[in-house]
Amino acid sequence: MSSRKSSRGSRSSQSLKEIDFQIAANAGMANENKKSLASRIPGFLFTLVLYSAILYYLYNLEDADCNCIRDWRHNFIKAMCLIVIFLSFIGLFGYNLKSKGFIFLALIYLILIIINIYAFFTYVGDLNDTQCACAVKKQPNLNSIMNALRWLYVIIIGLSLLVIITFVGIGYSHSKSISSK
Repeated sequence: MSSRKSSRGSRSSQSLKEIDFQIAANAGMANENKKSLASRIPGFLFTLVLYSAILYYLYNLEDADCNCIRDWRHNFIKAMCLIVIFLSFIGLFGYNLKSKGFIFLALIYLILIIINIYAFFTYVGDLNDTQCACAVKKQPNLNSIMNALRWLYVIIIGLSLLVIITFVGIGYSHSKSISSK
């Protein structure tokens, strides 16, 4: 009977150690999740402020007295702002479209973002070229920000393409020098 008690006692202490380990692991994961949530908040806030400002700018162009250009770009940019804000809320809580299961959706999203950048660049440019009163005179500060943002998009995309082309060129020359040896 004493051997039974000792085996039960060792099982109990082993089970308690496993439970303690699981509790510690769960606490560690909770702290890690809090840290990762805290690290995602600045990006989320930046996205929220940026796309909310674009939405505000676009909604001001929808006034009944406003005779500015309102074509597909206006509606597309507005819809994409709402989608980006929605996806940033989802991303804040740890869901990621870049996982293997969502790779097709991520590709579609990338294409839509590229179309959105084109639409934003040309739409804000056309509003400034036509001197739309609702954009240029009613909200001059926001219009200046949107105009700067459209050029910032172009600079970021241009620099990204330059870096990609440089790395591809370096990789090609490096692989060519290795193959010739």
